[in-house]
Amino acid sequence: MEERLLNVGIIGAGVMGRAYAGAIARTDLRWRARVRGVCDTDPGRAQALAGQCGATAFGDLADMLETLSLDAVYLAVPDHLHAEPFGVCMRHRVPCLVEKPLATTWPDAVTMQAAAREAGVIAQVNFSNRFNPVFTRMREAIAGGDIGEVIGINARLSNTIDYPTRMLRWAGQTTCGWFLLSHVFDLAEWLAGAQATEVCATGVKGRLAAEGVDTYDLIHALVRYDTGLSGLYESAWVLPSSLPSPVDFKVEVVGSHGALYADTQDQMVHVATGEQHVYPGTLDWTQHRLSVFFDSILHGAPPADQLSDGMHNTALLLALHEAIGQREPVRVDAEGARP
Repeated sequence: MEERLLNVGIIGAGVMGRAYAGAIARTDLRWRARVRGVCDTDPGRAQALAGQCGATAFGDLADMLETLSLDAVYLAVPDHLHAEPFGVCMRHRVPCLVEKPLATTWPDAVTMQAAAREAGVIAQVNFSNRFNPVFTRMREAIAGGDIGEVIGINARLSNTIDYPTRMLRWAGQTTCGWFLLSHVFDLAEWLAGAQATEVCATGVKGRLAAEGVDTYDLIHALVRYDTGLSGLYESAWVLPSSLPSPVDFKVEVVGSHGALYADTQDQMVHVATGEQHVYPGTLDWTQHRLSVFFDSILHGAPPADQLSDGMHNTALLLALHEAIGQREPVRVDAEGARP
């Protein structure tokens, strides 16, 4: 397929929908793609985002796909609602970049993978940290043997309490495991070339439940991998709003002959005024991530193992939440055969 301007639809006008629509409309990506339609069940949000992008607002996904000639869609609805709109996109044979996690139930994940294979179009899960320059450099160092064999990964990805109480209206229907550890779990496997086999986990509820959001304040996970690697991970949703950054992401990779350290919160620039101290972002890998997706549509073909990374990520997350409830180790089923 020749290089051309791609017509893109945005499904979900929330935090991520606005971020990715903005990346297409206001960065160098505008020479590659344009937002043609925005679909959201909230008419006001759809109209607002569509107006910012010069697009058309829709309340019904099938209507958008049938009205517009779209080359791709970005799907960013609540974690537990991915399956239905994804299926609509596949029935219309429109390539889809779906936000992580792929699904929050195994039947949904299986249905989505089958739909993608039947449609025969590109479908990818948005594990965006694979495109973060910090982590691509870490992966290069690991692949180059700079630290020897990877034997341990410690990571913390947390948000301020604003996320579950103000920014996500559906926080009570997900957890910081689904929303945040999905990133961490995929990143660890991608960095180390390993696959999780067992998980132990604990979760704490209290602060958010008291505020009417029935979800975990914090989750700890200990994951074992098929290479012998051990991973220790933390995610919390109750960090104070006063922090300079709403996201706290730190990763340590321990090798047999060295170590790697990353802190994506502090990007080397501090701005201190009379009223606040902030770390303004200096890295934005959204453009790169979308460019790879667009390249796949224009020049690639669906791989035989389409969505397999998202499937395994979902299987590990299901095992994580099962382990919290059982308070004992849970095997990560290669087939993900859990309810």
